[in-house]
Amino acid sequence: MNKEIPIEKLVVNKDNYRFDPVDKPSEAIDLMLEEKGEEVFSLAKHIHEHGLDKAKSSRVLELKKGLFLVLDGNRRVTAIKCLNDPTLVKDTPLRNRFVNLLKTPGQIPDKVNCHVYTTEEEAAEWIKLDHTGKNSGIGQDGWEVAAKDRFDYRFGGKTSPAMQAVNLLEQETKKKIDTKALKISTVNRILSNPESRSYLGIDVKGGQVVLTASKKEALERLDKLFDKIIIDNVAVKEVYHTIDSANFMRSLFGDKPKKLSTVIPVSPKGHTRPAQKPQSLPKSAARTTLIPSSCVMRIHETRINNIYHELRDVTLTNATNAIAVLFRVFLETSLDCYATKNGISFNSKTKLAGKVSKVADSLEKKKVATAAQLKNIRKVATNGNTVLAIENFHEYVHSGTAQPTPVDLIYKWDNLQEFFEVLWGDVATKYAKKKKP
Repeated sequence: MNKEIPIEKLVVNKDNYRFDPVDKPSEAIDLMLEEKGEEVFSLAKHIHEHGLDKAKSSRVLELKKGLFLVLDGNRRVTAIKCLNDPTLVKDTPLRNRFVNLLKTPGQIPDKVNCHVYTTEEEAAEWIKLDHTGKNSGIGQDGWEVAAKDRFDYRFGGKTSPAMQAVNLLEQETKKKIDTKALKISTVNRILSNPESRSYLGIDVKGGQVVLTASKKEALERLDKLFDKIIIDNVAVKEVYHTIDSANFMRSLFGDKPKKLSTVIPVSPKGHTRPAQKPQSLPKSAARTTLIPSSCVMRIHETRINNIYHELRDVTLTNATNAIAVLFRVFLETSLDCYATKNGISFNSKTKLAGKVSKVADSLEKKKVATAAQLKNIRKVATNGNTVLAIENFHEYVHSGTAQPTPVDLIYKWDNLQEFFEVLWGDVATKYAKKKKP
C-alpha cells in the first residue's frame, strides 16, 4: 500500500542495515549524522532545492496505528527530519549549515511518499535488489564511466576530454571504440597532463579538446593509445602521477608530433572544424559591462546566477559603485557555494582571503586547476601590492571615499575570469551527477 506519511510519524530504524544496531531511534539519527553527516546535508540541500523524487517511495513497516518504521530510506528521512528540526543535529558546525540553508527559499517536505509493508521479510527481497548490485541482471545495473559521461553531456552540457577524444576517433575514422574495455578514467588522467597529451597532438582549452598536430597524426596516435590501454588493461594508477604519465606516453610514442601553427577545434561530439586564422581580441576595457558576453558559466544557484547575469547586463558607467559591490558579493558567494559542494568548512573567523586560499588549494589538489590558472586568484589573498589585492575589494563595500572605475573593474575581472570559469565548471559537474537516476 502506498501512502503519504507525515515526517513525525516516521521512525528512523535503530537496526539500520548500514550500521551496528543501537538502542533508540534518536541514537539512530545521531549515528547517521555522525557517520554520514556530509551526505545527509547534501541530500537535504538537494531536497530543499528540488523537492522529493515523486517516483521513489520509502519502504516502511507499520509499528502501530499511525507510527511507521523506516526499512529503506533512512538517510532521506533523516535529512527531512533535520530540515524540519535542525536541533536534531548535535554537531554545531553541521547544525549551523542546516540553519543557514533554511534561511534561503526552498522546499521543506512534511510528508513522505511511502510503501507500507506488512512484514519486514516482505520488503527484504526488494531492498536487497536496490543495494547489492546487478544480481545476475535482476538488480540495478550501475553505469560504466562512458555512460555517466554521456548523461553528463546531455543534461549538464559537459563532456570529459576523454569522451571527446573517443567521439573524435569514432567520427573521423568510423571505428567503434569499446568504451567498456577502454578505461575512460585512464584516458582522462593522461589528458589532464599537458606534457602527456602533447604526445598525442592534442590540447585542452576551456574543457574542450583541440588538435595541435595534423588530424591524421593525432588520430593515429589516439588509436594507438586506446589499443594499448585496452590490450594491456592500463589502470589509472599507472599514469596517475605526472611523471608516470609522461614516461608512459614517451615510451609509447618516442617523440612528439609536429605542432600546427593554429589549433583545430573539436566539438564535444567529435566533429572537427577548419583551423581559423587567429584574430585579435577587442580591447577589454572597451566593453560596457563587467563580464563579457563571451564568458558563459552554468550556475545552478539561483541568486548567484542572477548576480552573474546582472554583471553581464548592467552598463558599468551607469552603476559603477553598485557593480563593484556586486562583484565583491559574486566572489564571496562563489567561494561559499564551492566550499559547500566540496565539504570545505569555514568558521566564523574565516575571512575572505582565507576562503580564497582554501578554495584555490582544493581546486589544485583535485587537479581541477593548475598552479598557473590559480596564480591571479591567489594574488587576491596574498599580495597587498597589486590591484587584485583583497583590500581593494573590501573598499568597494566599506570605504566612503574610494571610487572604483570601469577600467579597474574590467581589469580585475579579466584577470580572475578563468578562476571563476574553472570553479563553476567544477560545481556544475556535481549538479549533473545529482541528476542521475
